[in-house]
Amino acid sequence: MERALHVIGTAGHVDHGKSTLVKALTGIDPDRLAEEKAREMTIDLGFAWLTIGDQEIGIVDVPGHRDFIENMLAGVGSIDLALLVIAADEGVMPQTTEHLAILDLLQVEDGIIVLTKTDLIDDPDWLELVTLDVSDAVSGTALQEAPILPVSAYTGEGLAELKAALEQKLEDKGRHPDNGRPRLAVDRVFTLSGFGTVVTGTLDGGSLSLGDQVEIIPGNKRARVRGLQTHKRKLDTAYPGSRVAINLTGVDRDDLQRGQVIARPGSISDTILIDVAYRHLADAGEPLKHNAQVKLFLGSAEVLARTRVIGQKDIPPGHEGWLQLALSEPAAAARGDRFILRRPSPPATLGGGKILDPHPGRRHRRFRPDVAERLQTLAGGTPDEILLMALRRRQPMPAGELISISGIDQDSAGAALADLIEDGQVREIGGQLITESGWRDLRQKAQQILQTYHEKNPLRLGMPREELRSRLGLSPQMFNTLMAWCTDQNIIVIEGGLLRTADHELLFSPDQQQQIARFLDQMKRSDANTPSVKEAQHALGDALYYALIDLGRLRQLNADVVYESGQYEEFAGKITSFLQANGEINAAQARDLLQTSRKYAIALLEHLDDIKVTRRVGDVRVLA
Repeated sequence: MERALHVIGTAGHVDHGKSTLVKALTGIDPDRLAEEKAREMTIDLGFAWLTIGDQEIGIVDVPGHRDFIENMLAGVGSIDLALLVIAADEGVMPQTTEHLAILDLLQVEDGIIVLTKTDLIDDPDWLELVTLDVSDAVSGTALQEAPILPVSAYTGEGLAELKAALEQKLEDKGRHPDNGRPRLAVDRVFTLSGFGTVVTGTLDGGSLSLGDQVEIIPGNKRARVRGLQTHKRKLDTAYPGSRVAINLTGVDRDDLQRGQVIARPGSISDTILIDVAYRHLADAGEPLKHNAQVKLFLGSAEVLARTRVIGQKDIPPGHEGWLQLALSEPAAAARGDRFILRRPSPPATLGGGKILDPHPGRRHRRFRPDVAERLQTLAGGTPDEILLMALRRRQPMPAGELISISGIDQDSAGAALADLIEDGQVREIGGQLITESGWRDLRQKAQQILQTYHEKNPLRLGMPREELRSRLGLSPQMFNTLMAWCTDQNIIVIEGGLLRTADHELLFSPDQQQQIARFLDQMKRSDANTPSVKEAQHALGDALYYALIDLGRLRQLNADVVYESGQYEEFAGKITSFLQANGEINAAQARDLLQTSRKYAIALLEHLDDIKVTRRVGDVRVLA
């Protein structure tokens, strides 16, 4: 039976024995840097692993010193369970409290509190007092129900009980779901001789296999998976919930860094503006102000940002609110991702929360009620409410794109979308979705565009079909469906390649009617040798000329030759009759037949070719 895959992380104050505990559990020293070994202090993330029962467990060991807390944040964003390590001889310390707050803000909802260095405690009453102190510290946090286990990494006492507790808790969690959207937040980048570029991180959301194409976000670089390992074991496929090393080909080492995300192409994109739900820590000291500079920690990324407080002046300590964060550089983000905000100087953790919309598209006006209402829906709405809201902002769009930006899992989103379509709140047209209100708005917009066009061009019968489609920004299938509906309802009339509103008609003034009559009479008297297009436009003016073209009273054959419609029908009929009698016709015969010049004869023959009445074979035409 395949083992369940999980990742756990340590947390706690410096020198409380986190790395020593990891080594006692796994036999692996997580301190990999020479400086760490020299200073006997964890500086950057360390990694180890062990197997308990059918659970394969990766461990991320984090630094506890306050100077390296930002390295700690790069490692705890994707863990299943936290080991909050507290030295029994010291109890709760400053970084214990800060790490606990970070775990709570990141909603790491399960954990075990490990009282280490119990071999240094002779007085059982002291251990009891420390235990009570720890219980008070975690009260009201995500770890308030976590067991408190005394352990000595030196003697081994309590390690068996800790492993048993780990096995039970991870067994209760079950296996990580595979929704087909793998994502790995890069926490290490290095090169190996003979292999090239390697990145590591915790895989979530889906599996990756050898040969898969991936995208690096931000940066939009493409690469291919050349090799996969977990816990130094080569794999053909890596599954969600595991620590993974990926050997990438097609990308340079210099193009990669901690904080980027490895994902399937197109499944996630970067952003510089995000809408979030935020909680300001009670001990933050002062309110979070509008336009404050902060450090944003998202996944393994660290980015400077500016706060935009929505709906209120600021957010007091211990309170919650809405923020729009303007990032100084792009970061990969998805709806539902948790984040932490820290003050750059003096450094301190301020609060954190959850991303509601990674791509709001624009800066919000801070005190508009509809903005706060939208964020409220995103924070607590049902799947169908969230899908509708996302679709209204960027419709029409394909179902896959809608589900991706909504942040809702595939099954829930699919079921909600089916209900919305069945209820008539959403239409699916040509692989794209649009809300019923969006469909109504499209119809109104199409009418308004045409109405404005008629007002500006009163002597044009209608707007070219492709011009209206371009103005609406619709796919051909969506546009054709819209036009079919509008014509069925007699809202829009289609005449040839032109579109007009049902109430629009060309009305000529008496002077214009006389001008038209004089010119058309001139055309008829000129027989086949009509005035050129340029001469016709000069005689009528562009507006009248194109009005007659739209109405079909003039037929322009090419850039130079134009006929009155009756003439056109007469001359085209003569060519057709000649072909029916003789089988073929050349340019000279057409010239003589129409008693005109070669220019007019060839223009008519080429026009008939274009409309598929005739077909050219060598130097002659035959009926098509």
